[in-house]
Amino acid sequence: MNADGPRTPAYEEAVRVRIATARLRAAHQAPYLASAVFALNPVILEPALDEDTGAPVADPGFRAFPADTRWNLYVEPGTALAAPVEEVAWWMLHQVGHLVRGHAARSPVRPEPGHEAGHAAGDVRDEEAHRWNQAADAEINDDLEAEDLRGPAGVVSPTDLGLPAHRTAEEYVPMLDVLADAMGRGGQALAEAIDCGSAVDGQERTYADSASGEGLTQLDRELLERSIAAGIQDRISARSEVPSGWRRWAEERLRPSVNWRARLGATIRRGLSTVGGQVDFSYHRPSRRAGAYADIVPPSMVRAVPDTVLVMDTSGSVGNDVLNRLLAEVTGIIDGVAGPNRRLRAFCCDVHPHPVQVVRRPSDVELVGGGGTDMRAGIAAAMALRPRPDLVIVLTDGETPWPEQRPAAQVVVCLIGDGGHAPGWASVARVPADVPWRVPAKGES
Repeated sequence: MNADGPRTPAYEEAVRVRIATARLRAAHQAPYLASAVFALNPVILEPALDEDTGAPVADPGFRAFPADTRWNLYVEPGTALAAPVEEVAWWMLHQVGHLVRGHAARSPVRPEPGHEAGHAAGDVRDEEAHRWNQAADAEINDDLEAEDLRGPAGVVSPTDLGLPAHRTAEEYVPMLDVLADAMGRGGQALAEAIDCGSAVDGQERTYADSASGEGLTQLDRELLERSIAAGIQDRISARSEVPSGWRRWAEERLRPSVNWRARLGATIRRGLSTVGGQVDFSYHRPSRRAGAYADIVPPSMVRAVPDTVLVMDTSGSVGNDVLNRLLAEVTGIIDGVAGPNRRLRAFCCDVHPHPVQVVRRPSDVELVGGGGTDMRAGIAAAMALRPRPDLVIVLTDGETPWPEQRPAAQVVVCLIGDGGHAPGWASVARVPADVPWRVPAKGES
């Protein structure tokens, strides 16, 4: 340290120039996102230096210029100096997409207690977090491609993978699961493992400690998003080109009605498809090729319909009217996947589970109970059933203790209202406390 303070490393000025140049390029390429690009707060990390030259060495774990939910953009000097300006600009627009689309808030991945800051770039994350990152990438990369902005090698591209464009991350997750499984059997990876930071999944990384207290406040983010949405609407009114994903986002942002039905449906359908995609042989229906065999009747392949159990929180904090309306939603979704009029087993649970009910329609459920809440008892009762369920759907306000260990079945928690919480091992869909009555589909009772 000299009299004028600590010396700025020689590489830092070059990094700042590279970031400033890339920022201008990104704003020019997508002017409707210019304010978002300039709102990014670059945080220059401590690099690894070459022992001989003293120059920063690129770290592949930071190739995506990861961001956090406070709009801090983490810049690893070696990576920034090695990447072309065009690539840095592309990653800036990519990270803006994660931030503005709210991927961290929508993420199905939740930090485990005591591990909120457990990820560093390059760490191996659990499969669900990795898949969500890829699905969120797919949601925003097709909009970049619509602007003729092709991503660097190795990124997820719906076009290159043969997937439909203009879908949400929630819709891309099951598609990528199927595609990754098929490609894995052929010894081919779906895409490179790229970590976009907590901006995509809400799980803090260890390197984010260097930006403690920096970035945008919640109010800053709200005002910025409304400004971006208004700007996009102005461009649409002036008949300027805006990718369809950003058009949809701006419309929803300025008319903030969360499509909770789509989120609930995607979450339940994903749980059903996870356990229903398994196949087995059955003699109930002989194979169509039976004629090719003289004295043998070969079995055919069948797909099992997932056995689903509903656990309903009937404590004093959850009204029967809300439960009745939510039951209509949930059973309508299940009917769409498993077929209409399928028998469901259902528990009402307050502190203790009440006797199991076997129903065909939501109106058949008798809501009983009141008092305290303990969903541990309800889930335990569901898992004790024989045959054991494949999927357990819990309807609750979340003001309850939860099992510490993940049950053997898939669990979907429908959180009613803005409070409460769900365990990290469950899939979660939050629904409003004033659930409107569902309009039955044609042919439904």
